[in-house]
Amino acid sequence: MSRRATLNPRQLQHGAPNRGFRRARCRAWLAAFALLGLCVYSARLTAQEPAKPVQIVELRAGFSGHFKVGYWTPFEVVLRGGSEPVRGHVELVLLDGDAVPTRVRAPNSEPLALEPGEEKTVLLDAKIGQLKSDVIIGFRSEGRLIASRRLSTTVDEELIHIMPSGRELIVWLGARINSVDQKQLDERRTTLAHVSDPIRLPVNWWGYEGVDAVVLVTGQDEIDSQLTSNGPQMAALEQWVRMGGRLIWSAGKRAETVLAPDSQLVRFAPGTFASMVRLRQSTMLETYADTSEPLDAVGGPSLAGVPKLQDVRGSIEAYAGGNPRDLPLVVRTPHGFGEIVFMAFDLEEPALVQWSARPQLFDKLLRKGRSVVAESDSGTLGQVTTLGFVDLSGQLRGALDQIQGVQLVPFWLVAVLVLVYILCIGPLDYFLVKKVLGRMESTWLTFTLTVALFSAGAYALAYELKGNELRTNQIDLVDFDADSNLIRGTSWSNLFSPRIDEYDVSLSVDSKTAATPKLLFSWLGLPGNGFGAMNPPGGAMPLFTEPYDFSDHLDGLQHVPMAIWSSKAFIGRWWNEGSGGIEAELSDKGKLVGTLTSHLDAPLEDAVLIYQRWAYPLRQLKPGQFIEIETQLDPQTVETYLRHVRIEGDHNVSAPYDRASLDVPRIVQIMSAHELAGGEGYTGLVNQYQAFIDMSGLVKNGRAILIGRQAKATAELTVDGQPIANESDGHWTFHRYVFPVREQTRP
Repeated sequence: MSRRATLNPRQLQHGAPNRGFRRARCRAWLAAFALLGLCVYSARLTAQEPAKPVQIVELRAGFSGHFKVGYWTPFEVVLRGGSEPVRGHVELVLLDGDAVPTRVRAPNSEPLALEPGEEKTVLLDAKIGQLKSDVIIGFRSEGRLIASRRLSTTVDEELIHIMPSGRELIVWLGARINSVDQKQLDERRTTLAHVSDPIRLPVNWWGYEGVDAVVLVTGQDEIDSQLTSNGPQMAALEQWVRMGGRLIWSAGKRAETVLAPDSQLVRFAPGTFASMVRLRQSTMLETYADTSEPLDAVGGPSLAGVPKLQDVRGSIEAYAGGNPRDLPLVVRTPHGFGEIVFMAFDLEEPALVQWSARPQLFDKLLRKGRSVVAESDSGTLGQVTTLGFVDLSGQLRGALDQIQGVQLVPFWLVAVLVLVYILCIGPLDYFLVKKVLGRMESTWLTFTLTVALFSAGAYALAYELKGNELRTNQIDLVDFDADSNLIRGTSWSNLFSPRIDEYDVSLSVDSKTAATPKLLFSWLGLPGNGFGAMNPPGGAMPLFTEPYDFSDHLDGLQHVPMAIWSSKAFIGRWWNEGSGGIEAELSDKGKLVGTLTSHLDAPLEDAVLIYQRWAYPLRQLKPGQFIEIETQLDPQTVETYLRHVRIEGDHNVSAPYDRASLDVPRIVQIMSAHELAGGEGYTGLVNQYQAFIDMSGLVKNGRAILIGRQAKATAELTVDGQPIANESDGHWTFHRYVFPVREQTRP
């Protein structure tokens, strides 16, 4: 008989819930294991797909990629955010003129915020000091470099259009450049860079430092609307002109719009817009371009729709009608230390585009007179066997390198010491250990003592010749424009270091000359392709690998490394508004007449007043002195004064320019009036790298220039926050005053 299992009521009460609990617990464990597996799988997927880093998408340099070595240049860095939000700063690392790395950071003190996938453009101003070099773009967050990209000036498209400092660069803003202009200017070793969007222009005036001229062609609605609106680009362009730039403006058929009172371009106009006039004859432009090729030969009316201006200022170089002021066509006007060339006609008129005499027209507008040397085309042999430079700025640097109390070791002395050293460690040592001591193994001691003795002697001799103090030579050139009350200062300094060290270097400007001036401070390069220049044939090898930094406001350099007994060149440019302390009332009545009154607190030495083709030597202008030009000054021609012309028999003979001279006042004098002295034909050197120093253009524009030297310094080089105070250091200060001349007569 089989037995059947039975459950009592108590078992029935508790057994079923226990089984349900066990089943639920199993399901929970299964779910936990499934969740754990899902987490592991997600982690593996995450490991396979790492976070996307910040990307440096693009670098835009200069003007449509064109820029010069050794000059301040605008850069645009395009960034794209990664997979996570990030904040940081953009930096550029570039070589300076001595092939030492420098670092420039974006000027905004606030970190740049990048969201995932977001693109942003950052603007920076920097200088490249070597024609063949690399540029490293970096993005740094919390001190860590999280993105980097290296570009080369020899292979990468963003930088391959870098040019030597001696090549001419013209920026064409507005209408598209036609192939005729591009070809003709290329043949003249001039680069034409087209900028079609005004938003791409620099927002700081020093972004144009390497530009020789800006050609502005108005006539397109979209471009003109941006040019006439208020923006930092137009303010930077005007400030560059005031600091010594050249703007060539073709107004054309849209002159009524671009010359309206509320237009930002009206600041560049030499007069007030009156009306539009239809012009049918072209003989006045043919005469202006010095050509017999008729403009009408290409067919049709040559020019249509030109603006008529009233109350015209400046020199009218071309006009229609019987009176120059009836319808001025080309007006050249000084603007601060620069000039504006206004053309009433449109350069893009079909007749002008096809005109075979268009190159002559450009030469006249650009006032071609100074030579431009393409450094890449000049051989190195001639430079090495002569003086090592092709530009007057190189001669200026050579003069600043002659620091008093620091002597170079003569070659003959080095040769003698080497010969004595060889004799001591060779024959003399052998005689000593063989004949005197009689023990050959003692050479280990005698040889060591000889090397130590000569090393100590060389060290002591070097300190005797070069010293153990920081030394400097400095030149200050201060310009005063009486018409606009603009003060422009330039300081060149050479710093000599007696040891291997790092320095914070800047410039301190005398507050009496310019209260709280704006300052731009950097290294100074050497033009050419000789030894130590910015275009060496085989590329330069840097002595230091770690970069030193520009300050946030570009007014100083931090941690500049210098080798023992070496020198480094710097340049500071500063500007402000103010008066110069000399009052002038000048007018042209067939000759220069008027008065000069000095309110300076120190005499102006070796002073000369230059106007048109005449030089009026003053020798010395004392504080409080009043001079009547017509009765107290004896003029001579500018050429006679600058070239030191003397009479020999029946001939006038000019003294040849000495390119090996280290006479600072003479070098500054020629740099100040290079074109008036005859340019490269007289000096054998160009004046391109620091061309803004030449005031010949202002003299040709009807300004009178007073140049003199003062004993008191206007700026001091500061190292680690302290000025260098050595009485034996060289310091030269030159003042130049630009005066308008009223009632000027024109032939």
